[in-house]
Amino acid sequence: MRKKSLLIIGLVMVLVLSLVGACAKPAPPAPAPAPAPAPAPAGPTYQYKWRMSSALASETEQVIASKRLADKVRERTDGRVDITIYGDAILGAWDLTNESVIRGDLEMMGEALDDSWDPRIAIGYYMPFIYIDYAAQRELCQPGGIVYNLLNSVSAGLNYRVLGYFSAGVGGTSLTKVPPSPFDPDVPKGMKTRVMALTACRLTYERMGYMVAAIPFGEVYTAIQTGIVEGQQGGGPMQAWMFKDVNSVWLHYKDYIEPIWWSVNEDAWQSLHPIDQEILIGAVQEEQDTQVAYVEEMDEKYMQMLRDYGWTVLIPTDAEWDNIAAAIREDVWPELVPLIGKDMLYQLCDHLGVPRF
Repeated sequence: MRKKSLLIIGLVMVLVLSLVGACAKPAPPAPAPAPAPAPAPAGPTYQYKWRMSSALASETEQVIASKRLADKVRERTDGRVDITIYGDAILGAWDLTNESVIRGDLEMMGEALDDSWDPRIAIGYYMPFIYIDYAAQRELCQPGGIVYNLLNSVSAGLNYRVLGYFSAGVGGTSLTKVPPSPFDPDVPKGMKTRVMALTACRLTYERMGYMVAAIPFGEVYTAIQTGIVEGQQGGGPMQAWMFKDVNSVWLHYKDYIEPIWWSVNEDAWQSLHPIDQEILIGAVQEEQDTQVAYVEEMDEKYMQMLRDYGWTVLIPTDAEWDNIAAAIREDVWPELVPLIGKDMLYQLCDHLGVPRF
């Protein structure tokens, strides 16, 4: 009897335990291991040795600014982009440098832009009487400005891009004597002056009453000495100072403010990590703004040097400048349509608020 009771009790306990086990919730699964953190994007590891060329002399402000730019880029990229500056046209004259950058034989240049590759490039170099002062130039030529955007839309097809400019001073002409009514575009000057070999330069100075001759810059000094021409156009008072012993008059026409563009081969640019692209363009813009703040002082310095050397320095009033600008925009700008195209010129007119033609 005792055995039977124990057996019944055992069976009951087994039944109870089975029921409890059936009703119990299953234990939660062990948590999955957290995913491993994604590896940080690899930064640039290249070590570039780039070259930048300028046809200007090593002691000029532009080449000095280029060296400061290179130092900033080298430091901020931790040496990944090491740019060596070559002045004095060591790597070739300005037109050959343009070709080298377009071909990719040279990574960068601080040069005037050669519009023989595309005449529309003139919009960013010698487009006469766009602006009267340095602030107006900066507004048009800084990133987002109409000249900056139009210029890069053209240079993109030539395998380079502009990053910023060095303002080399307000343009004019230096002469052996003061011409008749120098700031009246309707009075013939009876003098021959050298102009840059650009259609816009020739048309502009002819409209202002001059006879003109396109002479390579390296031959201008001798041409003035020998009387082939009586003066030279291009650049600002800093350039006029180079002719201090053969000329004696500076006419501060403000026909343009010379931009020396810092440009980079497009393939070289695309090879940069975005971090370094930002560093490069940032350094260029810093030097651009530094020069914009200084260029008026630079022009004044050289004009005073010319005065002290015995020169006559003449500056048009705003009304005289406006009168010349109106004549050039009315008579010369339409002549540039075959070179630059109506679309770009009309965009410029609309931006400046001047009549289309």
